[in-house]
Amino acid sequence: MNKTFTIVGKSTLGNQAPKYRVANGAIKARTAVLARNGHTDISFIELPEAMSKGDALQFFDAQEMMTPRFEDVSADILAREDELEVEVELEDDSEMDFNNTASPIHY
Repeated sequence: MNKTFTIVGKSTLGNQAPKYRVANGAIKARTAVLARNGHTDISFIELPEAMSKGDALQFFDAQEMMTPRFEDVSADILAREDELEVEVELEDDSEMDFNNTASPIHY
């Protein structure tokens, strides 16, 4: 009988290389246990269905490859902002009548 798991992820303990982990139960509980034991860079995902360890690790790797890292996304956004060089013209508050009750927006 093959054992199946519902969550998969990885964590790092001390100076060791990250280690893949499979488990059953809640991500929050598993993360709390690992953090309490000194693990860092803890990352888990819930599997769409119970999977064997091999299938779960393949699924996790595929998800990790498809998910952009924050550093990659923010660098891309900054590059696009530089390309566009869009200037936004803001209205001067002094020209607005904040006491105008006829306006649908009353401040």
